[in-house]
Amino acid sequence: MTIGQALNETAKRLKLAGIPDAGVEAEYFMTHLLACRRHELFLNGKRLLTASEDSAIEEFIKRRLKREPIQYIIGSVEFHGLEFKVTRDVLIPRPETELLVDEAAKAALSYGQDAVVIDLCTGSGCIAISLAAAAPNTTVYAIDISQAALKVAQENGERLGMADRVKFIHGDLFAPLNAISHPPLENGRGTHAKRRGSGEFEAGAYIIVSNPPYISEEEYNRLQPEIRLFEPSSALVSGHDGLEFYRRIIKDSPDYLSRNGLLMMEAGFGQADRIKAILEADGRYEAFEAVKDLAGIERVVKARIKG
Repeated sequence: MTIGQALNETAKRLKLAGIPDAGVEAEYFMTHLLACRRHELFLNGKRLLTASEDSAIEEFIKRRLKREPIQYIIGSVEFHGLEFKVTRDVLIPRPETELLVDEAAKAALSYGQDAVVIDLCTGSGCIAISLAAAAPNTTVYAIDISQAALKVAQENGERLGMADRVKFIHGDLFAPLNAISHPPLENGRGTHAKRRGSGEFEAGAYIIVSNPPYISEEEYNRLQPEIRLFEPSSALVSGHDGLEFYRRIIKDSPDYLSRNGLLMMEAGFGQADRIKAILEADGRYEAFEAVKDLAGIERVVKARIKG
């Protein structure tokens, strides 16, 4: 079989199974398999595939027809210009999450000095690592409750050369920070609202970022099979209304933010106003803002800690 024939056959079989964007997926897989650019698939369309390449294509189709996401089959995904390893232990990074990185990097760079950042629910580490790459003045503490996810994140950090500036920590949200100290921040910014015992995260962070689970239990049952059957439910579901993690993060963030520190969170479709209401009701935040993504959806909710 030639490259061109394989492309057509793969796209046809995926389309017959109801896979969206079957042609795009066929091209994406083939460029990965053959380590080439998209246009080279067509330039070399008459080249015969090897037996091992034929076998790899058949295995891809077999797994994709079971609705396994192409990112897990390939084992990687591009995010913010970097290539991240992904396994079924981590949520697949989405393009819309790049906006959260952009907003946090902009804030960190404008800070004008070393900025400490906490990334909650780090998963693959895509936010923490991309932020460290985009803002060289940052040190990021990336936290996840899943040991398996942290293993993937650490591999990504090492491979992308960010292991010295991104610290991966196992634990439930802020809990592990109580055993960590950091050198005091400059200009008196290192006094956060409340202290939590000895060995705490002493200096506080200038920015807390998170793309937490934000799907309700009811909504989860209606998700497409690629998500519901393969991605980790613990990285997706957040209580009966999808807001449980936001409530926890908003409640505890002031204890770990430096003076005038920022909280930035990704929001699901239609959630921004409800998240802002939780922030406002808390009483310790100000300067609420929701940033829209390219689709016009309010995707990143930001707030500043008072005083």
